[in-house]
Amino acid sequence: MANVGEKLSQLDVAASWDDLSFPIILNAIRDLDGSTSGDIDTERMLHFVGLMLDHGFIAVTSPYDDPPSAPWPEQGRAAILERLRREWEALDHEVTFLDLCWFHRAP
Repeated sequence: MANVGEKLSQLDVAASWDDLSFPIILNAIRDLDGSTSGDIDTERMLHFVGLMLDHGFIAVTSPYDDPPSAPWPEQGRAAILERLRREWEALDHEVTFLDLCWFHRAP
């Protein structure tokens, strides 16, 4: 089981060569409490994503979109978290790599 700082560092390394899909983020959250499955509640997800944003991660569109990996127009912390809340709560299926957003690190 990792702590938050370790997990953010691991994501930092992974983001140095590729954008991070939302399922990768969810797996990181599960790693923090040692769970292997189960639902992640909205507030826990938003808290972790908020820490990622504070750590310099940027919310972007899918690398499969045109244009690929475009930063979300709303880059303020509160706006990103609110958009994620809306989209997360609207999902009617388990999160896939095409859902919500991706993250990358600022150059």
